[in-house]
Amino acid sequence: MEVMEEGNLMDRIPILLQRDLQYYEANQKVLQENICAGVVGGKLDFPRSASFASVKVVMWLEDEYYAAYRKNSGLLHLADALQDHQTKEAEEAAGCGEHIHTLSQEALDHADLTVLTATIGAAALVKNSLFVWLQCVTKNICPPKGDDKGGSLKLSYKQYSEMTEALAERLLDLHCRLLTLYIIQDADCLHWESSHPFFESERGSYTIQMWWLYMQGTKQDLWNSVPPTMAQRVFAGMLNETLTVLTVRYTQTVPSRARSPLLLVDVSNVLLCVCELLPAICANGEAFVGLNLPSQSKIIRDIHAKSQELFCCLLLRGIPLGALYKVAKKGVQGGIAMFGQRQGLIVPWTIFTMPRLFPPNLNAHWAARCSELPTSTALTLELKVLLAAPQANWWLLLKALLMREAHLSSLIFHHLIRNLPSCDNFIPSARQPSVNRDCLSKKCEGFLCGLECNDIVQWALEQNDPIGQSNYQVLMGLTYIVIMAGKTSDINKTLISALEKSKMNDWASCLDRRQVWNQKRPPWLEAILHLIYPILGPVVHMLVSAVQTTASMYQAMSLSLSCFSEMWDCIPDCLYTVTICLAEILPAEIRPLGDSVLIQLLYIALYSKLLEVAETEAEAEAKEQANGTVSPDAASNAPVSTINMKPKSVICQTLAEAICFIDEDNKHTEQINSLISQARESQRSMGQLEHDIDDAVGLASFASTSRVDDVEAFLRQTTPSVRSEEEFDVENAEYIAEMLVSDVLVTSVGKLSMKMLYQYIRKNFDWILQQLGVSDIEHNPLQPNPGQSIREQKQALIDLMFHIGHRSFDQLLSGGLDIDYTKWFQTPMSMSVEKAWLQVCQRWEFQEGAKLSVHEALMVSFITSQLKP
Repeated sequence: MEVMEEGNLMDRIPILLQRDLQYYEANQKVLQENICAGVVGGKLDFPRSASFASVKVVMWLEDEYYAAYRKNSGLLHLADALQDHQTKEAEEAAGCGEHIHTLSQEALDHADLTVLTATIGAAALVKNSLFVWLQCVTKNICPPKGDDKGGSLKLSYKQYSEMTEALAERLLDLHCRLLTLYIIQDADCLHWESSHPFFESERGSYTIQMWWLYMQGTKQDLWNSVPPTMAQRVFAGMLNETLTVLTVRYTQTVPSRARSPLLLVDVSNVLLCVCELLPAICANGEAFVGLNLPSQSKIIRDIHAKSQELFCCLLLRGIPLGALYKVAKKGVQGGIAMFGQRQGLIVPWTIFTMPRLFPPNLNAHWAARCSELPTSTALTLELKVLLAAPQANWWLLLKALLMREAHLSSLIFHHLIRNLPSCDNFIPSARQPSVNRDCLSKKCEGFLCGLECNDIVQWALEQNDPIGQSNYQVLMGLTYIVIMAGKTSDINKTLISALEKSKMNDWASCLDRRQVWNQKRPPWLEAILHLIYPILGPVVHMLVSAVQTTASMYQAMSLSLSCFSEMWDCIPDCLYTVTICLAEILPAEIRPLGDSVLIQLLYIALYSKLLEVAETEAEAEAKEQANGTVSPDAASNAPVSTINMKPKSVICQTLAEAICFIDEDNKHTEQINSLISQARESQRSMGQLEHDIDDAVGLASFASTSRVDDVEAFLRQTTPSVRSEEEFDVENAEYIAEMLVSDVLVTSVGKLSMKMLYQYIRKNFDWILQQLGVSDIEHNPLQPNPGQSIREQKQALIDLMFHIGHRSFDQLLSGGLDIDYTKWFQTPMSMSVEKAWLQVCQRWEFQEGAKLSVHEALMVSFITSQLKP
């Protein structure tokens, strides 16, 4: 499709929209452009793709914004250029809205899902762009002009918001009509009065299997086409609406004797399907199992209520008549626990569908909160919700990594540290993707790409040892996350415990003073150094400037200690915590710089930064020489020493080499000790410390009879860690995990780490479930590289069609689903006697004309007398 790039914007956009409509009329499709994966979703819920016309309109309007205010809005990366075009943007956006409305009507008339999702993407893209422009104009430029509703831009944004919601409702309505009118209708399957069993009682009905396949296919299509949050809302509506139809159908059906087994098989299949589909629309594990239901959304409450209704139908219609008679003999009032109240506990149908998560010997079904569940159960619930969502939920990922004493992190850490590449195959620090962003600087072909789509996963796949390098990066990211957001106990459970149990006897050699120069470092050390890297730019600049102004190496090293002392408040508190933990397990033969792990880490990071600056300056100097320009340093006069006459690259290299000897001959011992003391004092809460000292028995006499080192050790023990308080437990409240994950995501290495861990968990989810002891798949001892998968395994269509998760369809017929009716009837379910009778009276034995033996007739008569109101 030809596009006119020149001319007045007021002319170009109408022509573009006209040609886009002509293209649709000729080809019955809409040209689409992908949106950068790093932009998709988020707070504004960006779409995955949008129509070509909407992308062009946004680009042109951003150009106009840019020309108007001499700055870009941040939506696109353009150069800076002034005129007031707010009204123009609003007018052209309105024209685009009419075009989208026309296309959506055409799509609905022809039930064309492809065109409808393209129009939804276009509306969402323009809406979000208007929001960005509106925020920039109202906050940075001037308040919007216009009526009291906020000006033309705000009115346009409101119109597009309403249009996007309306299109989502039409998409939901279209899917629901397809499901209810075609997918879950079949004359043979629904012929409940037939005297012949369906398919010789060898399988369930086709309708449930086709419903499952349609729901799975539509979920994948929604996840890949419309904005993620909208996709969840549409899918939740589909599941709720169709579950309403199925619940009414199966709870009100009166089947013949031959068709009664079909009803039970179908209901059990529906419950297993809902259990697999429900995590995709839940916010956390509590919503998944029905805990704290009053605070959940209406759709979640409805789905749990309908599923529980189906489960009660399965129990009351499936229990053998003799067993039901024995239960009824106990008496309705107090004899049957099913009629007891069940408030605030896990919904029973979820326990039924997930027997591995709720084994009867652990009493997990009596839990009122997720924190009361066993570790494996609570973790699995959160991970299922995390991986079923259309986009990564970062706070939920952090919660899964840190909950229950960082159990999942410890499991991954202990496994991967045994499967790292050899030390010789470690990639040098300067070439690590988290340091050298050039290897992640490729733009994708998606619109709005700002390099946020790049991650380490693809980089690792391109290395000579993709599995080893992937393990390295996952371990580095996990270390960074645990240190930044975890408590001291989390660090001890993961990093410290893994190092102590590691088969590598020389794990601590990298902390020896003789290894400061070594740029091939283990991943956990590289992660710790990322806490220091952000503050080193000013330090390097001051050191180079000092040397250029005739400072000696001794003075430069003294200055570096002073810089660290002045900038200590800029370093995260967790650095001191992890250095204390490492110092406690450091072997006796290892001697760090200044006999302090903290000093060793600071100067390892500074050494790497100096080498990085030296390399950058050397490239710049080589370019200057190639261009024939003269460096100003070469013309400087009369230095005291010769080093300050050298180029910056040489100065940086010389400073780096001087670091290795900073503590020789006790040159800087006093400054080093002062820095260590400052770090210790900054971690100490003075009020808490005084309280602990007052409570200590005879501290004065204790100090007078003890060595100074012992007193310092005591004070260190009384110093509370920043993350050690119980209120920082991620299971206590969602806002805690949200607050902690914001600390991680504020840094570029934190973003890369979270992405890496999310991809690792997604690709190795089955292995994680096996380690937790809740997997439906048996462990295969012949599987190569368990827990180290670098590619996600996609389920084949044939498996998807005949399996619910990892369980085959018709579990009730195959014997894979063994229902202990007596146990369930003794489980409180808040069921009334009237509801129970409504299900029992629809059993074939209770129908007029049923051919029963005398014994069966007596049992039916007694049960009727007990349950019938």
